[in-house]
Amino acid sequence: MRKTTTLIFVLLIVLNLLSCNSKENNSQPNQTNLFKITKITKSGFERFGDSYKYNFIGEARNNSINIYDEVYTTLKVQLELENGSIITERDYDSGLMTGFGDIEKVWKPNEVRKIDDHGGLDSDFIPAHYKEYKIKKVVAIFDFDTEDLTNHTKNTSFDTLDITKQWNALK
Repeated sequence: MRKTTTLIFVLLIVLNLLSCNSKENNSQPNQTNLFKITKITKSGFERFGDSYKYNFIGEARNNSINIYDEVYTTLKVQLELENGSIITERDYDSGLMTGFGDIEKVWKPNEVRKIDDHGGLDSDFIPAHYKEYKIKKVVAIFDFDTEDLTNHTKNTSFDTLDITKQWNALK
């Protein structure tokens, strides 16, 4: 009986701690479909010395039912090798100040907005020697970091765009 009481007491403490942590966080789990790229105006790689940088201008739709006070959109490029390994921005982070992102205010449900950042969203610099690798797929990942003041939440949503053909066309 004493072991059962102790176990119940420990479980109650753990559940209470988990509950407190989720209340303090005030955020929802990552969402994959709150925003969707709906139009591509410009999409391509540019050569900068020994590196490439991916640039995007287009439009995205707020697919949620929320009005977001602020949406900060950034862009990353991910390369999948033929052997299944994934190269992310962490692997090629140049340390340079690139890809500042686009900020939109008061983005309403179903509203389409231009994603631009004064000349396009830019990825970080990707080393040109990555062209020597056997690449299976290259994806642009758009991160939408949102703040909803009405519901007191912050979310991160993402959408992807397959840019393998553009990568393969590079010389």
